[in-house]
Amino acid sequence: MKNQHKLALAIAALASGSAIAADSSVTVYGLIDMGYAYRTDNYDSTKGGRNGIDSGIASGTRLGFRGTEELTSGLKGKFVVEAGINADTGTPAQSSATVNRVWGRQTWVGLETGFVEGRFGRQYSPQYLIYGDIDPFSHGQVAKASNIFTHITSRIDNAFYATTPYFGDIFSLDALYALNRDGDETVENLTDKRYYAITPKLKFGKMFKVMANYSSSYDKAKYTNDTVVELGGIVDFGMAKISGAYAQPKFESVTVGTAKEPKKYNRYLVGATVPLGNFSILASYAYSKDKNDLDEKAVQYGIGGTYAFSKRTDVYAAYARIDADDNMKVRYGVSDGSNTFADYRSGINLGIRHKF
Repeated sequence: MKNQHKLALAIAALASGSAIAADSSVTVYGLIDMGYAYRTDNYDSTKGGRNGIDSGIASGTRLGFRGTEELTSGLKGKFVVEAGINADTGTPAQSSATVNRVWGRQTWVGLETGFVEGRFGRQYSPQYLIYGDIDPFSHGQVAKASNIFTHITSRIDNAFYATTPYFGDIFSLDALYALNRDGDETVENLTDKRYYAITPKLKFGKMFKVMANYSSSYDKAKYTNDTVVELGGIVDFGMAKISGAYAQPKFESVTVGTAKEPKKYNRYLVGATVPLGNFSILASYAYSKDKNDLDEKAVQYGIGGTYAFSKRTDVYAAYARIDADDNMKVRYGVSDGSNTFADYRSGINLGIRHKF
């Protein structure tokens, strides 16, 4: 109840402020996503399936405020505050028993010039944003790529993010640095988890887009550095959009063997989106195999579709199946946009999503 009360007060304060400043560029926006999901084939053969009426299956339900102010010629001030909501229960989506978050999706303020935008706060990682383009399911539904690409980091606390427009309509660069990616900076920064990422992007007209990412997460307390190198691209033929990615994560925080070798993986993703008027067919294949000869292999097949009644409202459905050994429990499962289920290997969902 405490979190709901705080959220209500914050919404009222922001709403009244925007009403007073009627000529300001503050925008209230949001999205409500609700549907049905069924999961089965638990890694534990003694457990049955799970039925649920869930929030945020395809996209996280949210309420947000964003604004822009012209400070001088060519310089703008910007902000975003965005709360995740569990529409099935009315509770904050990013809070837990150990972390109390109200505006847990994004909370940042920054400046924009004609050649770069810089902002401070809790933000999406550049890695997460590029997979939002590459993954046909865009981080949602039971077939989302991150069920196999488990190294993808969604949000980073205490972050400075810099992004540029596409220079010459060809090249763009994103970069992020955070003093502690998972919470407040500690005394003397002794146990902080430093994080940085750099993401160059190229596009050639509307047809080709190529994106790369290097990210590093350094744990100062454990002296370990987890890194990811990845490359992805999209080819849009109009009648179909084909996407793909390769990633090589290396985890020093998880070692194997007597020599304490870092855990390493090769991961591949291929996806397709076929628009047919208001209807779109979505399909993807994701694969992961360790490089430490541990035979930790997992494959996910996903198929689905969306139908847009309008620009604001659509319905969706998807099916996904993961082929992985029983010893892979907790590593790979058919989670969706807001609901984590690492212990089920197959699932189906359908729902409705409205944007405002």
